[in-house]
This record gives sequence, C-alpha cells and structure tokens, in this order.
Amino acid sequence: MKNYIKKLSYLFLSLTLLLGACDVEESLTITSPDPEFVLNTPGISNIFLNFELPDNPAFTINWIDEVNAPATYTVEMSTDAEFTNPIALGSTDKNNFSMTVSEFNTVLDNAGVQSFSATAVYMRVNTGAAISNVVLFQVSKFAVQLPTITAPNSGDSFTLSDVDPDAVAMTVTWEDPEITTTSTVDVTYQLEVAEAGTDFANVFSLGETEENTLDINHGNLNTYVLDNNGEAGNAKDFDFRIKAIARTAAGDLFRSSAAITLSITPYDVALAPILYVVGAGAVDAGWGWDSPVELVLQGKKWSGNINLSPDNGGNFRFFTDASLTWGSPSFNFPYFTDRNYTIDSNFEDAMDGDNNFLFTGTAGEYFIEIDTDSKTITLGPPVVGPNCNYDQLWVVGAGANGWNWDNPVQIACTGTGVYEGNIDLKNDAFRFFTDTATQWGSTNFNYPFYADAGYTIDANFENAGDGDSNFRFIGTPGVYFLQIDDVNKTITLGPEQSQCDLDQLWLVGAGVPDAGWGWASPVALPCTGAGIYSGEVTFANDAFRFFLDRTLEWGSPSYNFPYYEGEGYTIDANFENAADGDSNLKFVGTPGTYTLTVDTANKTITLN
Repeated sequence: MKNYIKKLSYLFLSLTLLLGACDVEESLTITSPDPEFVLNTPGISNIFLNFELPDNPAFTINWIDEVNAPATYTVEMSTDAEFTNPIALGSTDKNNFSMTVSEFNTVLDNAGVQSFSATAVYMRVNTGAAISNVVLFQVSKFAVQLPTITAPNSGDSFTLSDVDPDAVAMTVTWEDPEITTTSTVDVTYQLEVAEAGTDFANVFSLGETEENTLDINHGNLNTYVLDNNGEAGNAKDFDFRIKAIARTAAGDLFRSSAAITLSITPYDVALAPILYVVGAGAVDAGWGWDSPVELVLQGKKWSGNINLSPDNGGNFRFFTDASLTWGSPSFNFPYFTDRNYTIDSNFEDAMDGDNNFLFTGTAGEYFIEIDTDSKTITLGPPVVGPNCNYDQLWVVGAGANGWNWDNPVQIACTGTGVYEGNIDLKNDAFRFFTDTATQWGSTNFNYPFYADAGYTIDANFENAGDGDSNFRFIGTPGVYFLQIDDVNKTITLGPEQSQCDLDQLWLVGAGVPDAGWGWASPVALPCTGAGIYSGEVTFANDAFRFFLDRTLEWGSPSYNFPYYEGEGYTIDANFENAADGDSNLKFVGTPGTYTLTVDTANKTITLN
C-alpha cells in the first residue's frame, strides 16, 4: 500500500513540473551578445628591450574579431594616445602579432624615441574599415646611434711640450644623440687611441668620463706616443675614437664613434748622459769646444765640479752633444725657468742674444747639481773625491745580514756614480737604503726602481715578487764584489776583491768623542771598497790620529796630518794640522756626525 501511494506522489509532482515548464518557455526571450573587435589587454605592460637577446620577441599582442573576419590587420603604434602620426608595425591575417627585440628597437629609434628612458607607446589594430581599442606599453629601448666627435677635427696637428707636462695638450668633445637627462642608466665614455691604420688592434684608453668632454695633458699623451713607436721631434699619426659604455641590467652596451686621425709630435724624455758647459763664465771651457766642462748624469741629476767666474761676460750655456758642437741642443736660462726650476741665486738670465746663464757670484770652484726630479739648480762647495748622489748605499734584508739595522752592509761611493763593496749573499731578499739614521723611513731602492730606469742587472738577481718587490739573490751563496754604476746603469757581481791592506783603520783622540785618548772604545773606519775606508764618525773640535792595529794600542803604526800631506792626499778643509807634539789631525768644522772616507787609491780624505 505504501509503495502505491509513493508512486502516485511522483506522478503528481512530474505533472506539476511539466505544466510549469511550459509556462516559462512561453514567457522567456533569448538574445546573443553583439559581435566585437577587441585588442586584448596584455598581461605585461612594461617592455625592457634587451640588446643581448635581439631575436627574442619584444612583445606579442592578440585580439578578438567577430566583426571583420576574415580580414587583413595592420598593427599600428603611436607615441601619443590620439595617434597623430601612426606608425605601421606590420600586417597579418591572424589574430596575433609579434616583433623581435631588434625589429621593435629599430622602429622606436626611427621614431625618435630616446634610449634608456621609459616611453609611453600606444598600439591598436586597423583593418582599414575598423579600428580596435588601444593598449598602452611603457617601453625602454637600447641605444644604437653612435657618438660623434665634434673637436678636434680629423687632420689636426699637435706638438707636445715638456714645459708643463700637466698642462692640457688637447680637449676632445663629442655628442651622443641617444643619451639625455632622462636616461635611466649610467653611461661613461672612454677616449681610445691607436696607431693610425691599425683598426684599433692595440687600443689604449687615455681617460674616462661621464661628461661629453675630456682634457688630455702633454705628459700622458707624450708617454703614450713614445711607447707606441713615436720618435721625439717627429710627427706621427694616431687614430682616436670615443667608446660609450652603458651599464644596463642586461650588461654593458658598447658603442664606438667613427675615428678621427691626429698628427702628434712628442718631446724627448730621455736625459743626456752628459751635459757640456760652454761659455766664458765656465773658466775651463770658454766659448769653444776644446775643453767643455762635463756634468755626468747619475739617476736624474747632472753634477760635477766647475770653475765659475763673472769676468769676461760671465755667461755660459748647457749643451747635450759635444759631437754636434754649436748644432747641439742646448739649455739656456729661460729653458729652466719655463719649467719652474728653482735656480741658485748666483745665476741670472744674461739677457744676451741667447739668454744664457750669467754667473754673478765670487769666482772660484763650485759643485753644481741639476736635479730634474726636484727641479733645482744648486751650487755648493767643490766635492773632493768620489761624486755620488749618496755617500753610500746600505743593504738590508735576509739575503744579506738580516731584516734589521744592527749590521747593514755598506756599499760605498768609490767613483763618479759608482758604489762598490764586498757582500756576503744568501738566497733571499734584500733592498738598498740610503740612511741608517732614518732606517726604514729612508729613501730606498727595490728591483723595479733599477729595472724601470733601464739598468742592466746581474742575472744572479731577480724581482723577489714580494710586497716590496725587493731584490732576490738566486746564485750560489757566498761573498761577492757588488758594483752599482749609476752612470752606465749596471748592477754587477764579481769575485770577492781584496780591497784594502787592513780590515779597518782606528781613530783615537779627543777630536773623536766616542773614542777619546784611550783604547777602551776606538772608532773603527772599515774598508768598504777597493782601497777605501769609510764610515760614520762623530767629530768635535779637537785632535785625533789614525792607527793601524788596535791590539798594539800606542805601539801601533799611526798616520798623522803630515803623513797624508806628504803622500799627496787632498785633505778635506774641515781638517788641519793640530800642530801639537804628534802633528795630529784636528777637526775644525761644525761638530757633528759625518761620513768620513779615506780613499787610498785616489788619495783623498773627505767628509760628507
């Protein structure tokens, strides 16, 4: 019974639904959407064109066309929303369109869009009969146009001068049409140079800037020209160009301008090995070439003794080549003043036809020094004996007597620009120093100092390659005779030399306060070179004498003032005959510590 009732209920419910459905169908109106022509809004609206991926798609757009299909579509671009001057990007019969990075960048460049700046770009699709809606992109293009050099002009000539190496020799300017104040990347420019006609095979940068102008000074340009087959005094052509470097998120983008060719005449930086002094003021020379006074170059200094006089005009000039006589290059007074030299007050411009030097001091012998580093010309007392820039060099390092100042090895000045001495060398590093008083703070010379100055260095030495680029001895350990020749620019090793008859001389007397008239602490003057005894001695205004044998004390053979005088020695003016019972030497100069050198070969006793 229950099942029967349930079936009747389902029947009545079905009839009700059927009748209801017929009512709805009679009252419902069904409509279709209007056909549309719509350019879809892209998912990405910012386009950064990556020059590293030129063939990748720059963008892809698509659209729905229920109005015009089938149709041929022209995709248009504009930099303003009104499409005042639409640019056709391309045509297609499909419902999508794409361009590569390179293609789109070219279109933007032709449209005058600035590089590396976010630029609004509008796009739409045109069938000729219908136009879609507009979509907007923010686009950043990369630079393709090249910088252009505006000055100097190709073919210009420049003659460089050493009067002021830091002065501007030329100013290079250029334009870069791609870069404006709105650019979002950093752009720097390099001025590149190469020998003309080499297509920049060996390129060199003369400077870098973020501006559109660069100054090049005489000194830097001269160095480059001489290092690249230029000859002093002769013009040579070089190619110049500007390289623009844009530092982008995709990497560095390089653009180089067209080259210009410039003629450059460099100046000579090599110093003549000898300066020759000729003129009436140089008494031993006069205005002739029979006996010019020679000033030898040591390092970057010319120096030597010279007899000067204000008589007979008192004028003279420096020449660089005696073989050319009057045809030699020469240096007059303005040559040095133009280069900001400080010149000894005993000299002035002669104001004659050649603007020679004029000596205005007291006639006599002087030591003249022309220092091209400090730019000074000085006069001092004549130098008796060897003439070097320093009285001696001191060797310090594990390759000699260790990295300390307890017992540095002295290499004494033994001749003009020559330092010599025996040295016990080990397979380790060392360096040359100039002053035991200032020790590590003193002027010092490592391997590159000599190598860069053009010295020929003994094969037993090499650059240690340590923090100070010291010398390293790589030969067989032992005692050698070391010679450093600043004139001929050589550093040589030879067999140990028997240099002196004695290992040292001994100084005793009140004139040497560290010794006094006793044998508790005589002062040793060691043999430092061939026949040379040299060392630092503190003097007082009193007498002393040289002794040969400390063990014999007063019984030792000794040398007084008349001994040296009788042997023909030239004795420093700071010493005189004490005229006491032993005719000792007496120090009459300013008390203090000096380097005393007794040269038994050249027969001189000197103080420095």
